[in-house]
Amino acid sequence: MSEIKLFEIFVNSLNFDVSEYLVEELTELQKKIVDDASFILKENIVGDIISFGGSVKKNEEKFKELMKQAELELEKDKYKDIKKNLKDYLKKLSELIIKTCVAIIPVKELPWGDVVFRTIPRITFDDKIHFLDNAIAYYGEINCFIGRTTIFGKMKDPSSEPLFAPFMGNLDLGGYKLEESQDKPKSQVFSYVNAIINSLDSAITKSQLVKYHEGYQRHGDPICDFLMKDDELLASMGKITTALESERSKSDIAVCSIAVPLPSDKRSLIITTEEGQGDSRFGNCFEALLKFSAASCQVPSPSQEATPQAGSTPGQTEGPVRTPGGQELKVWTAEDLANEAQKRLATQPNIPSWSEEELTKFADSRGSGIPEGMEVWKEDELVELAEKRRSGGLNIPEWQPDQDMTECSNCGYSLRPGWAKCPVCDTPVGEKPSEQVKEELEELEEPEELEELEGPSDENQTEDKNQEPETKEDDPDL
Repeated sequence: MSEIKLFEIFVNSLNFDVSEYLVEELTELQKKIVDDASFILKENIVGDIISFGGSVKKNEEKFKELMKQAELELEKDKYKDIKKNLKDYLKKLSELIIKTCVAIIPVKELPWGDVVFRTIPRITFDDKIHFLDNAIAYYGEINCFIGRTTIFGKMKDPSSEPLFAPFMGNLDLGGYKLEESQDKPKSQVFSYVNAIINSLDSAITKSQLVKYHEGYQRHGDPICDFLMKDDELLASMGKITTALESERSKSDIAVCSIAVPLPSDKRSLIITTEEGQGDSRFGNCFEALLKFSAASCQVPSPSQEATPQAGSTPGQTEGPVRTPGGQELKVWTAEDLANEAQKRLATQPNIPSWSEEELTKFADSRGSGIPEGMEVWKEDELVELAEKRRSGGLNIPEWQPDQDMTECSNCGYSLRPGWAKCPVCDTPVGEKPSEQVKEELEELEEPEELEELEGPSDENQTEDKNQEPETKEDDPDL
């Protein structure tokens, strides 16, 4: 497993949520960041800015518990190769909390009721741990329902201009589930917005941008076609510093802005991110949000308003199914499909049918597996044929020993009636073989060894037959 994957597994195991450490009392550094972020809106602010800053002291006990959990996780053997880097990550967590701040800015004469600003500090890992604290985001909800999630991004290829693209399916929120019982605006649910911002780096999100660029030649979706015709909008969006320009990402694609429809509220959430350096990043990011929000309020409305489905999350819409090119696809309900099936059954030709009994008979007749006309042999005929093949095709009768002859108990040689001892091994007729001979006979397996025990050669047998017995008692013919 790669070290980057191990790093992700470790981070996910901690379930760290920076929103649990936000307090209303800001540090001097956090106050300066909020002042810089709200300065561009100074003439349009109509109320008090509500701001929050990260502080380890708010949940000090929870933070200590988090560190203990992390230390136990580090003891696992799988992290041994990157243990030092993971310890550096834990040291940076407190800094990440301190560098996090959020400001809810009430405004007038703008597309939103409130503009939300936040910092996006990140701890990244390649060969070592990096802490990045320059990224920021502006976002807000507009009183327009755009009907489809829309993203904006850039590609490393210099010949490919930045583009808007439709997002098909559900956002990769990393397992986050938005509670439908939330009574405050979705833009003020920090963890929900945080999950959307993290989804901009997802491979799924980036693939949607490439697919629309290459597969659909950058046109075909009504919303994106409308936005791509707005030159002022493209100019403002083009000023954004993305992960490509900041070199945070090693990918060739970066998504920096998104519009998410909120069906239950009939509104849309617009988010723009910026990863540049210096004070100009505040102006560039807010300008892009303002132009994107204004243009989204003017896009063509969907042909049918999407109705929220029970249990669905924001960003999921119900309505006509369309391709990324805008072509509407026909959809059938279960009743429509049932009616179509009945119509087709009524128009079927007169096809013969079989009863269950007929099918059973057919199955029995086919179960033998013997085609009609094929020659079949009986078992006796197969045995006879095997005997013929074993004898080389010659009809030679099998040799049967004389029933009056006995065998030598020692060597197995055939003995004529009346012989007193074996002419081969001189063993008396009727004597039991020795234990040693029994063992030797049992160990013999090779055919050559068995032939040696069957008797002497023809020449030796001839000599034995021609030899005259010494006495009359020994000669059985006398």
